[in-house]
Amino acid sequence: MFDEPLAINISEENCPVIAVISHVVRPGREQGYEAWFHGIAADARKFKGHLGVSTIRPQDHAHPEYVVILKFDCYDNLKIWLESDIRREWIERLQPLIEKPEDIQTLTGLETWFTLSNKPMMSPPPRYKMALEPVKKQLLQFAA
Repeated sequence: MFDEPLAINISEENCPVIAVISHVVRPGREQGYEAWFHGIAADARKFKGHLGVSTIRPQDHAHPEYVVILKFDCYDNLKIWLESDIRREWIERLQPLIEKPEDIQTLTGLETWFTLSNKPMMSPPPRYKMALEPVKKQLLQFAA
């Protein structure tokens, strides 16, 4: 369940926001989890500000962690979904399928980078490189 307040920069409260949610699924419960994911994703789409949801499925069965990437137009709309009774009911249905409580991280801004729980964190490139990348692509197109 979503009990702790989300950490977010107040100046970015009207910016698009992403919730990265990880679930470690019990062995043999993958099909049930997939059905659960499709159901909760359909309900999330009905909420104001929903911009999309996707999942990263585990590559090996030794570490069955699914990562859900949920996008909303602003923090307030994400918070309404995360604290809704509908989501709370879905989370109750999830409990028999997972090994430990879900982990939720919130992210804002295009420059935000995140890591999966068992992966080392990569540092983002300097901001000037991110700003210059589109210009570089245009120059390469001109040269061709």
